[in-house]
Amino acid sequence: MRASLLLALLLLPSCGEDLAMPRGAGKAPAVVEDAQVLRAGLEMRTLAAELAQYHAARGEWPADWHALKRSGKDPWGNDYGFEPDGDGVVVYSAGPDGELDTDDDLSGR
Repeated sequence: MRASLLLALLLLPSCGEDLAMPRGAGKAPAVVEDAQVLRAGLEMRTLAAELAQYHAARGEWPADWHALKRSGKDPWGNDYGFEPDGDGVVVYSAGPDGELDTDDDLSGR
């Protein structure tokens, strides 16, 4: 457990700024457990890669997470969302409060 946390902390800076960024006005997310934010960031990055693979293979984006055989739930039990943008896809989470367009929202590529 300790080694996994240390490895995650060592890898976090190399993951880039898109890992778990707040959506909207650039404010930091509300205070939440660091482990949940880290988990959400890693999951969003993985989901974005899976969505891009799906799109590359089929020429379209899936309608929902079931097409990827995924539940698409964030660490707080809410559904992740996704939005294709010009050069890829953004995966987002409503964060701990479960409400979109609030300070604790997260997004990643």
